[in-house]
Amino acid sequence: MGMSNFPKGFNAGVSVRGLPVLNTYGGNIYWVDSGSGVTGAGTFERPDATLAAALDRCTASNGDIIMVKPGHAETLTAQLDFDVAGTAILGLGTGNLRPTLTINGAIDGVDISAANTLLGNVIFAVPGTDAQTADVNIDAAGVTVWNTLHHGSTTAKNKVDIITLTANADDAVLDGVRIYNDTVECVGGIKLEGACSRVEVANTFVMDTIGFTNGAIYDAATATEVYVHDSIFSNAKAATVVAEFGNNTTGVMSKCFINGRHTTIQSNLTPGTGMAFHQVFGVEEAAKNGLLMPVVDAE
Repeated sequence: MGMSNFPKGFNAGVSVRGLPVLNTYGGNIYWVDSGSGVTGAGTFERPDATLAAALDRCTASNGDIIMVKPGHAETLTAQLDFDVAGTAILGLGTGNLRPTLTINGAIDGVDISAANTLLGNVIFAVPGTDAQTADVNIDAAGVTVWNTLHHGSTTAKNKVDIITLTANADDAVLDGVRIYNDTVECVGGIKLEGACSRVEVANTFVMDTIGFTNGAIYDAATATEVYVHDSIFSNAKAATVVAEFGNNTTGVMSKCFINGRHTTIQSNLTPGTGMAFHQVFGVEEAAKNGLLMPVVDAE
């Protein structure tokens, strides 16, 4: 049953802080709130207590939306299977009032295996278990992750990677993602795990003050037609790359800023053989301005 206030969904179109895609979601609306005290129907008045319960109500490719109320808090001890195509999970609230997910297991917190889905405006808290494998694993085409906040580690506990994209993650969009890591070293921030195509990373901020082993963004396979723009990537680990395209991913990186502590400015970026770079600046020391990287092309 959809919410009574919007029985036909947001079919007139809704924009939430720059998110225009909701005009494509005209299905039912289901509600989630762990703190309501009256749960179990998926409605505004009687919301579900968990995302999994709300996902079970959705119909594939119907344009259903799961609206998660401000302050919702949920701990996942098993992977959440986001497996209903054409569905959006959208958190409400701003700042720390956004819904918060805590992953307590050596698992991918949210595994998105259904195409044309959206996960937006949620917080992923510090891990509850050491070696949590990822906050989000994208394993389907046409997935958008929007305006999410991720904290990589706490004392003696870390996430391996923050967001991973498999070979099935064609046409994925990461927009407005914020990743912070400050206590225990993680392996990486955004990992192009498989040979996916046409991934876009935009308006994203990866800030590390302790270290990423493999980089703030890196490829573990040859992805193609990747577009990274208007973003900042930082890795505080000495002699370690910040942005790694050594598996010869193809595409364009533009209007980005690389902040690292490698031995030279240029070594903070591994360009590979397939990427083109436009207005990408890097620094290797604190309190310094950036230098174009890689080296400027010449005839």
